Amino acid sequence: MLSRPPSGQYDTIAVRRIVQASASTGQQQRLVFFFLPSAHMHGEIVVTDERYDLRLYLANRGIDTWTLDYRTHTVTHDYLRDSHFMQTWTVETFVEDAALAADFVRATTGQQHLFAGGFGRGATFAALLAARYGRGNVLGLVLLDGYVLDPPDEESLYQERPEAPNWFADDLERRYLPYARWLKQLQDTIAEPDGPDFLPVHVFNNRTEALAHFLYVNPMFGQQGGLSNAKEGYADPLILARMFLREDRYWPRVQNHGGFDFKRHLAGARFDYRSALTALSVPIFAVASGNIDKAGIPWAARIEFSARATASKDVRFRRLENWGHLDMLFGTKSAPEVFQPLLEWVNQHGVKEVEVGLP
Repeated sequence: MLSRPPSGQYDTIAVRRIVQASASTGQQQRLVFFFLPSAHMHGEIVVTDERYDLRLYLANRGIDTWTLDYRTHTVTHDYLRDSHFMQTWTVETFVEDAALAADFVRATTGQQHLFAGGFGRGATFAALLAARYGRGNVLGLVLLDGYVLDPPDEESLYQERPEAPNWFADDLERRYLPYARWLKQLQDTIAEPDGPDFLPVHVFNNRTEALAHFLYVNPMFGQQGGLSNAKEGYADPLILARMFLREDRYWPRVQNHGGFDFKRHLAGARFDYRSALTALSVPIFAVASGNIDKAGIPWAARIEFSARATASKDVRFRRLENWGHLDMLFGTKSAPEVFQPLLEWVNQHGVKEVEVGLP
């Protein structure tokens, strides 16, 4: 656990390490991957099956894998009466937190060079981290269904919301679905997948089918399987239910993870991130889900543009058709289509790290 300014009750971050037992002694040099989760996510292992956890998959194959717990992971899941402490939890604050964590990883592993990557909003943080704090120590950047730059001919996905002068947190609770009820539905679905759905008049054959449908039509991700295409078999609804149960309830409203916009999210930044990004020359591995685009939201183009707008001459980009956002990390095809290619890419580009470590 690492305390961060201004050292309030929740101003704490943590890093979690997953590594093979034989590698923890430090006798053999390992490639290091520093992973940043998306909004409301954290570094805990929720599903102990490597098919649904990138970090487990990589660690089981010799990669020294680390994950950051954001400040949000220390915040209560109960009703939050005062959220003023989140007022200063900006994008830049979280990038600075990630930089401190990356330095801790370097100090602990004894290796100055590492791979940095993230999923969703975590990919945004990873790109900004590499641009500002890489200092030549980042071997490669991984963008998993997350972007940092809008193409010049596209409007920002950011949407202004009504001001909330005394409230500074985004809450997983919805007006139509109280948080406690949502958790209870997830628990009941896991306990009895074939039980009746939770609608007043039953519409679906069972709870699992109902969950897959509502994830498919989620309005924040385009209503075309943008959040998850579990409905068509691209994810197991029960795996997703277990992930949802363990999400962090609150996220700083100042970051508004509905869309990323340089002008808004980094308006007061003390560093020119845009220039640093365009000068970034490390290898980049980027993957985009395809279903958000079906709703007319050019999502994949943003991820590809973010990768290719850098100075890197080594960009690997792939768009996964019919995949939803969550299907990339927790899907039925994640291991062969995302994890394995990423592992191969890391091993390929990690040769420089081995050379650096030679006497």
